[in-house]
Amino acid sequence: MVRRTTTSSSPLAGMETAMGRLKVELGRLGLILSIWDVQGRAVIPYAPCPTGDATALHEREARDLAAMVVIHGRPQQRTSSYGCCLAGVPILHRRRTVGTAVVCFHLHDGARYSLADAESILHLLGGLVEREQALHVAQDELTNLSSHLAATYEELSLLHRFSSRMRVTGQPRESLRDVLDDLLDVMNIEGAVGLVRARPPGIPQDILLLAGALDLNVDQAGLLASWVTPRLAKARRPILDNHFTASEGSGLHHAVRQLVAVPLVDHEPIGLLLGVNKRSGEFNSADVKLLSAIANQAEVILANNRLYADLQDLLMGVLHALSATIDAKDPYTHGHSRRVAMLSRRLAERLGLSAGKTQEIYQAGLLHDIGKIGVPEHVLCKPGRLTEEEFQTIKRHPGLGAKILQGIRQLDPIIAGIVTHHERPDGGGYPRGLFGDDIPLEGRIVGLADVFDAMTSDRAYRKAMEVHHVIEEIRRCCPMQFDKRLVGILLDMDIPALVKELRAEDRTQLALVPEDFTI
Repeated sequence: MVRRTTTSSSPLAGMETAMGRLKVELGRLGLILSIWDVQGRAVIPYAPCPTGDATALHEREARDLAAMVVIHGRPQQRTSSYGCCLAGVPILHRRRTVGTAVVCFHLHDGARYSLADAESILHLLGGLVEREQALHVAQDELTNLSSHLAATYEELSLLHRFSSRMRVTGQPRESLRDVLDDLLDVMNIEGAVGLVRARPPGIPQDILLLAGALDLNVDQAGLLASWVTPRLAKARRPILDNHFTASEGSGLHHAVRQLVAVPLVDHEPIGLLLGVNKRSGEFNSADVKLLSAIANQAEVILANNRLYADLQDLLMGVLHALSATIDAKDPYTHGHSRRVAMLSRRLAERLGLSAGKTQEIYQAGLLHDIGKIGVPEHVLCKPGRLTEEEFQTIKRHPGLGAKILQGIRQLDPIIAGIVTHHERPDGGGYPRGLFGDDIPLEGRIVGLADVFDAMTSDRAYRKAMEVHHVIEEIRRCCPMQFDKRLVGILLDMDIPALVKELRAEDRTQLALVPEDFTI
């Protein structure tokens, strides 16, 4: 029996199943099928003729007929010297003969077919071969379509998961980590590397992340990124390298065999994404397309993050400037708003509040006295005891602060803390005389921070109190004036160290937005 020798490059490759099915179908009709390529090699081997004659001789005649079909490019038939009829038709691919289908049927007395049937059998064979080819092509197209749809679905699913997790106010580091984890799954790769260059204020320093099971450390991942970066800049398009080589001393030559890289761009290069070592096969254009799509999403998020950070930086700069205008009216309260804001944030953090809520409380502390812009300086800076009328004027400043800020939508969440920072749990505060838990948490936090800084600061009418007196006074006034839980948190701190920290000079650049700030 002749072995099948069709190579994967032959147009007949993959058709063995279809032609084998045809062989069974023709066998039921008493016809013996064999398939030959243009080199005369059996793709579907010849089987013994029903006459019982030597298989090798029939095989040779079938091969000879197949050769004639290839030479003439049209159906051929002949009568065998062994009492059989052979009929062959060309197998076409793109109008080119790529093989031959040959059937054999015997002609002895009482046989199922006669020589007169040969022409009909040729037509039948030609039609069946065309049918099986069409079915094979359709199956191939369906398989390719299914594969393409599956890949597209995975790509869309990845993009959806990616975009649903990415927030303008989210942290670039976490966003980049999510991207790399998803790439490991969808691209079926051993490792992924992401690099985003520093872009203050949103990204104060370079972010370099490594994901997967690569035999690399972060330094080596950085070396790989630095090696790829100039290549990306020079090529100005994604890089695909299925035969990566690196110097022995780099530590990369054993860990990295293949890579695909795309740049991250926001008007200028800001980083890159790297896929390393395909688990099966090689990287191809589909991988480049997928990685580029993810890079485009990441670029949008990073650009929006930068714009948001710039706006947030501008907002906090404006808030600091506003608070400075209040402090400028009274030299004795210089830095008071900043210190209240810092202590308010510290208390909120100790309470375990979210980063977003903590930032709002910090802003409320920064602007808690903004309403004092409307208080005359002779009242605000009076060294002695205030008259009742002057005190009523002072008591207006929480409400004035709310009116000043009420037109700024972004500051709506902090107004409650400003309006209520002089309320007391026993109802003795102002402006509304609220009791207990009716006072918003923001107001209770800022109120405690306000009084603490006032007691530990020099004022026009007195010197700063000693720390132990401050502690005693806060304990004495709890829970009438202060929230008991907040007092416990405050007094658990190292008070002398806290006072020293709050008194420290402003740094050249204030940390306006905490690193973990999200909304």
